Order: sequence, then structure tokens, then C-alpha cells
Amino acid sequence: MHGRVIDGFGKPVAGAGIYVENGNAALQITGDDGRFELESLIGDTLVIYAEGYETTRAIASGDPLDDIVLLTTSQAETIEVSGEAPPASPGAAKLDRTELQRIPGAGGDMVKALSVMPGVVNSQLPVGYSGIAIRGSSPQDSKVLIDNFEVPLLFHAIGARSILPTESIEKLEYIPGGFDVAFGRASSGIVALTTRPGNEQRTTQAEVSVLDGGLLAQGAIGKRTRYMLGLRRSLIDFVLPSLIPDDADLSMTTVPRYWDEQFRIDHTLSSKWRLSLSSIGADDVLELYSSKNEDAMSKRFYNRTRFARLTAAARYSDGPWALDLALSGLAQQTVVEVGVKQNLDVLSVFITPRAELSRTAAKFAGLTNVVWRLGVDAQVARGVVDAAMPDEPREGEPAPPNDPNDVSQKFHGVVWLPDFSGWTAISADLDPRIRVTTGLRTDVFAKNGQVAVQPRGELAVKLAKPWTARLSAGGFDRPAEYNTEALYDHLRAEHSTQVIAGLQYEPREGARIQASGYYSNRSSLITRNTDGSLGNNGRGDTIGGELLASYRDRNWFGWLSYSYSSSHRVDAPGEMERLFSYDQPHSLNAAASWTYGKWQFGGRFQLYSGLPYTPAIGSLFDSDRNVYVPAYAESNSSRTPVHHQLDLRIDRSWKWGSMLMSAFLDVQNVYANDTTITYIYSYDYSQQSALKSIPILPTIGMRGVL
Repeated sequence: MHGRVIDGFGKPVAGAGIYVENGNAALQITGDDGRFELESLIGDTLVIYAEGYETTRAIASGDPLDDIVLLTTSQAETIEVSGEAPPASPGAAKLDRTELQRIPGAGGDMVKALSVMPGVVNSQLPVGYSGIAIRGSSPQDSKVLIDNFEVPLLFHAIGARSILPTESIEKLEYIPGGFDVAFGRASSGIVALTTRPGNEQRTTQAEVSVLDGGLLAQGAIGKRTRYMLGLRRSLIDFVLPSLIPDDADLSMTTVPRYWDEQFRIDHTLSSKWRLSLSSIGADDVLELYSSKNEDAMSKRFYNRTRFARLTAAARYSDGPWALDLALSGLAQQTVVEVGVKQNLDVLSVFITPRAELSRTAAKFAGLTNVVWRLGVDAQVARGVVDAAMPDEPREGEPAPPNDPNDVSQKFHGVVWLPDFSGWTAISADLDPRIRVTTGLRTDVFAKNGQVAVQPRGELAVKLAKPWTARLSAGGFDRPAEYNTEALYDHLRAEHSTQVIAGLQYEPREGARIQASGYYSNRSSLITRNTDGSLGNNGRGDTIGGELLASYRDRNWFGWLSYSYSSSHRVDAPGEMERLFSYDQPHSLNAAASWTYGKWQFGGRFQLYSGLPYTPAIGSLFDSDRNVYVPAYAESNSSRTPVHHQLDLRIDRSWKWGSMLMSAFLDVQNVYANDTTITYIYSYDYSQQSALKSIPILPTIGMRGVL
């Protein structure tokens, strides 16, 4: 097993001692370049120590290992393992917490910094439950996982803040396609967050900004147990009502308000068993009246989404064998009320057990560095649904007329969604330059009895140093479980076949350039039939290319990403081809930051294409319903303008007594470019007006750690 030990500034740590915890491997000492070679196996726990640094532990997860970061005793707040490990697939990336939480325009939110990744559809509007659309696909085609389990939302309210504070995240992995067989129920991409254990040193920190305020405590209980607890609440609901003019015909009884919580407890039971118990929860609510008149109830909008997920996990490792076990439960409620007649109330409970067994071997059947994995999981959901709403627009369908009496979609009852899956994969070196991974995942969607078999594989070739080429291909399925899809027993899963080719160049330590090209063929897309029901009649494809370059040294951090893509689909045989609703041909992000003593300065420039939309070209008055029914042009036949903006950020840190303090000023869109996001229409569709982005948004925040 090869690896390298560095300090918090990226410099090699010479003379660090490394050994396998409770193992027989001899102690190894790092050289002047911080590198080491140790007889260890995947799944082993490595102990790393050096004079003047905090002793830390790392899991041997691959060869070569990620860079292991040792922090001085004064930096003990942020012990983590990070570095230059190969991405999970061509085009994928791991986001470094300490750098990306300071990306200008992200407001100190590491998860929101996902917008710098190539392939992420940038938009000023919230998109779907997850809050992220990848490579032109719909948001529901991708999954957001926290500690390997899906969560129903990634961002609060209107996408302003992620549900996890940056300090509780160990790593964030962005996989836009070609993901491992251990991940499923998604046909586009995966965003996988891993929470981190608490530090061995007890600390308490408070953070406040114009958006929210929170507390986070962490530390150790004895020698074998560590904890982390966090709680956060929005503050903007105390400020926003005073900013609404008195003459505005708008009344907010509950401005966007949210809570979130997380805790994690880790316990080392023995040299072979490690246990953890964690919880993640969020509660978002919004209520407003678009009129102050006596009939304001008819123009009321209320939305509340809340969930809590509890996960118990155990890891067993003994030599070449490792076993991961977990059981997770999720309770979720979504309530929507529009006017006096339209309502939606969904209360769901999910139970998800998961297990994966792995075995490593230095040599087997002529192969080297062999890793074999076998896993199973299940997701059994029970939902109680009470709905009286209009038909929800499908992908590419414009919004229906605003009819407060439309309750054409009615349902009251219980919905079961039992899904089961199993997977196996093997990775091995054919020779020192060629590594192959092949695997098979099978999902059983018991609601309709469908069995989805999805082979996947990857070939990685180390070319002349420092070049690496990768080719990935496979099948991916998303079950018909999004909103009203769950009410149909006959709907099959949407399927995509993906091929991704990538090339990676690392000219020096801390610098990386990776380019990838991809093609996705989508079939069995769920569309609306002529009678209003849903069916699997659609097909489509996406083709694109992406470039990601990053540079880091002690004082500088730079980031450049660009993506080009084209996403088209046909909703039914014989219909015309059209654009996907999240087709975004061009997206550019360039960011840089410079650290000077206790100051850090950063800037970021964004430029991306507008999204497609369907313009209204007229209307007819329906006297029976007393509404104007719009007539639309061809679906997604127009596009909003190109958006561009500049974001700036300044950070300052200092010590106040025994407390470590930091503050930041983050200004989004400093030259106030209020680009059109989409268009809205008057009641009779005779006038069109632009809904524009926020012209400028400054965010001030402060954090204290005791």
C-alpha cells in the first residue's frame, strides 16, 4: 500500500510514523517527500503520528491512498483525510471541504459550491426535491446520498442553504455518471456526502450570518467514543417582513423558515468492530398570501417539508475481509395547500437495510491488487397520501392555467414501494498500468414486478506519466416513484445507457486537469398519454464534453470548469424532437483564492446558457371554469438569455482570548446583472413579464470556536 503524508498546507511531512492498528505490519517512516509503503490491506485502519502533529487514523480504502493530512495541535479542529485520489468515474470529483467552503458566491456553504462542477445545471430557480440537475437530465433522475442513504432534499426552502453545515461534512463526492454498482435507483448522477466523526478534542462553535445561525459541539467521551452535535435555524424570516413595502399586495405570515439538525456518535468496540449512530433532519415551512383583500384565503400558499433519518452502522475488518452493515429509517412529510380547495399531504416511512462484504487479495488467478465486493440492500416505503390537486406538469410541459378549483388529481389511500437490490463487482490490475473493474447490479421493483439487470464496468490505463485514460460504460435505472408516478402500477423504470471516456493529466503535485466526453441514451421515459395517464413512451439522448482543472499550493487555490452538452428527447412515437427542460449547452466557472496571513481573498466568474421554456402565444376564455386557457408554442422552443456574474469574498481569522474567530463577506453578483430566469404572464396571457435573478446579494457571517 502506497501513500503520502502532508501537513495542512500541502507540504510533505518527513519522519512520520505509520503502522496498521492491531496488525502485524512493521512500523514505517515517511521519507523527505512524505511518502511511505506499508504492508496493509483495504479496510485496515492506519495510525499516523509525528512530533508536533495530532495523531490521526485513516482507513486504507485503495492503492494508492488519498493524501493523509496531519494537522498541528493548534489545528486539531479539522482533522480529515483528503487529497488526489482518482475520481470515482471519468468526470467525477471529490470536493475538498477546507477549500470549497470558501468559493465566492457559495455563502460559506460547501454543498452549494457544487455549482462550480462541470455538468451541474446552473439556474437561479430551485430545481426538484434534490436541488440539483446533472447533464441535462431532470432533478429526480439523480440521487443525493448522505452516508450511503438517500435524503429527500439537499437545500432548504428556495435553495439558499444546504441541510448540512460544512463543518459536519468529511467529504463530498460528485459523480455525474458511470457510478459504481453499489449505487442505484438513479439514471443520471450521484451526489454522495459523508459526515465526519467528532474531533478527539472537545470544541463548541457558534456561527451566525444574515441567513441563519447555528451551534455545533464535538469531542470525545473516553478513549473509544466520539460525538458531533449540530443545530441550525434560519434568521432571514426575522428580517424579510420588514423589507416588504407597505403598499405591496403581499402578506407573509411565515417567511421561509427552516431548522436542521444532525448528530453522530462513533464508538470503537474492539480492534475489529467500529459502530456509529447518526441522525439528519430538516424542517422547512412557508406560508404567504398574494393579496391583502378579504378574499386572501383564495390566494394562500402554504408548504411544509420535513424529514428525519436515523442510521445505525457497523464495520468489521479482519485482514483481507471487511463487512459493512447498516440499518436506516426515514420519516418524511410534505404538505402543500393552495387556496381553499387544493391540498396535498404525504406522510411516508422508509426502512432501508444495507450490507456489503469485501475481500482483498494481493494476487489471484494471475491478477494483482484484487478487490471483490458483494452487497445487498432494500428500500421499503409506505406512504399515506391525501391529494386534491391539478395534474402536475411533466418534463417539458408548461404550467397549466391558474384555476383554484382544479382538483382533477384526487387520491386518498396508502401506497407501498418495495425495492430490493443486489450487486457484485471485482477490480484488479491486469498489469501495473491497467486496472479493470466489472460488476453487475440487479434491482427488483416489486410494485410492478420489474427486474432491472444493469452491467457496469471501467478500464483505467496509466499512459506515459503523468497521463491516465479511463473508459466507463453501463446501464442505470430509475424506478417510477416520483410524485404521481407512484400511483401507477404498470409504469416501468426509466433506463439510461452511458458511455464515458476520460483523460487525466497531473503535471505536478496539487495540479490536475481532467477532460471527459460522454453519451447517454435514455429509454422508457415516463410521459403523459393522450388520455392524461402516464406511460413509458419517451426516449432521448445527451452528448457532451467537460473540462475540470484545479491548482493548489500553500497560498493559492484555482478552479476552472467548462461543460458543453446537448440533450434532446421525443415524448412519443411520431412526435417531434425537442429539448430537455434542463438542457444547458454552455457552462463556465472560474474561481481563485489567495491566502495572506490571516486574510483570504477570492473571486469567481460564472457564465452559463439560459434554460429552455415554452412561450404562450395566446389564450381562450373558458366560461365554465372562469379561467383563461393558454395556447402554447412548441415545447421548449425558446430559451432565456445567457447569464453571467462575478462573485467576491473576503475572509479574516483571529484569536479572541481562548476563542478562535473567523468572519467573511461574500457578495454574489457584484455588478448587479439581473438576468431573466423565466417569464410569467398576466391572468389572460396577453402580457409577458420577466422574472429576474437577484441583482446583488451580500452575505456576512461570523464563527467562533471555543
